Amino acid sequence: MNEFIYVNRHFKDLNPLFFGFEDCMPGHSFGPYIRNYTLIHYVSAGKGTVYKYGNAYPVHAGEAFLIHPDEIVTYTADIQEPWRYQWIAFDGELSKKFAELPPVIQFPAGIIREILLLGDTPMREYLVAGQLFHLYAELFGGKKGHNHYVRRVKDHIRALYMQPLRVEEIADKMNLDRRYLSRLFKEKTGQTIQDYLISVRMEEAQHRLEQGFSVEEAAHLCGYEDSSNFSKMFKRRFGISPAYWKAEKQ
Repeated sequence: MNEFIYVNRHFKDLNPLFFGFEDCMPGHSFGPYIRNYTLIHYVSAGKGTVYKYGNAYPVHAGEAFLIHPDEIVTYTADIQEPWRYQWIAFDGELSKKFAELPPVIQFPAGIIREILLLGDTPMREYLVAGQLFHLYAELFGGKKGHNHYVRRVKDHIRALYMQPLRVEEIADKMNLDRRYLSRLFKEKTGQTIQDYLISVRMEEAQHRLEQGFSVEEAAHLCGYEDSSNFSKMFKRRFGISPAYWKAEKQ
C-alpha cells in the first residue's frame, strides 16, 4: 500500500486529506471502519464488493465506491480478479454533496491519474483541491446518462474515422476508463467500439469507391495505411474485394 498524507490546509469547500493506491491480494478485506471524512476509491482493474447498511454492492474496473462520514463500511477484493484501486480522502462544505450519489458510480479516471502524477509536488494540496473541484463539476454539473457517452463515441468516430483511432484514446478524451466505456458501448449498441469504427470506415469506403477513388486512395481516406489490410476488412464485411465491388458499380 502506498499513501500520501497531505498538509491539512483547512480549505473551506473541498479540502484534500490523503491519497493512496494498492494492488490488493485475492479476498483482501478492509473494515468494518468508520470515517469522519469522505473517501472515494476508484477501481482501475479487477473487481470486488462493498458492504454497508446490510447491502452488498459489486464494483468493477472503471467504477468507484464512496464512503461517507459515520458510515460503517467493509470492502473485499474478488478472489479471482482482485481489484487495484486508488483513493482520495477529503472534507469541506462541498463534500456533503457527495452523499447524494449512489454507493457505486462511474468515475472520471483522468482525475485520479492527475492526482497520482502530482506526487510530492510543492503546494500539491492546492493542485489536488483543483482536481477535486474538477471532479465536483463532472459529477454535479449536469446529469450525463449512458446514452450521452454512446453518442459521444459515435460522433467522435464519425468525425475522425480517417485518422488512427484507439479505444483508449477515445476513453481518455471522455475522462472515462477504457474498460468501462467499452462495456457500456457494447451493452447499449450490441457491438464493440472497434466494430463500430470498422462499420463507419467500410461505409465511407463504399462512398469513396463510388466517387471514383482507387482502392489505395479509398483505404487511405478511411484510415487504413495498409491497402491490403483494408481489402481484407472490406471483403470480410461485404463478401467481395473492394476492386471487384468498384468494378461492379461502374
